[in-house]
Amino acid sequence: MPGKIKVSLVTPRGIVLDREVDEVIAPGVMGEFGVLIGHTPMLTFIKPGLMSYLENDRFTKFAVGSGFCEVLKDQVTLLVDEAYAVEELDPTEAADEVHRLEQELLAVDAAANPEEHQIILNKLKVARAKAALIAGS
Repeated sequence: MPGKIKVSLVTPRGIVLDREVDEVIAPGVMGEFGVLIGHTPMLTFIKPGLMSYLENDRFTKFAVGSGFCEVLKDQVTLLVDEAYAVEELDPTEAADEVHRLEQELLAVDAAANPEEHQIILNKLKVARAKAALIAGS
């Protein structure tokens, strides 16, 4: 690698991650995208899913919620509504959360209340990302 790229993962709770890494992979609304040092600057939306970074030939992942990502030639900043490392998660709680949100989603009429439906759907996507993070560890 020609150099490191600085990645910052920020939530309303504060800075979750701030380090120099080899590569960043994020869940963009148009699909997953990777960033290396020297990337073309861009601003994009982040959808709920898994964000990862490569450091010393090892990927580290976080479950993230919706937000924004700013890419500069030597820096990536993700501003998301929530982010979780695998160490923060309990497998039983994650599975229960997925089940509970699936039931809530079924109980909401998407045509009658599209905003509530979308809120629950986004929460469900984060919950599934948390469950996937645990399963992959």
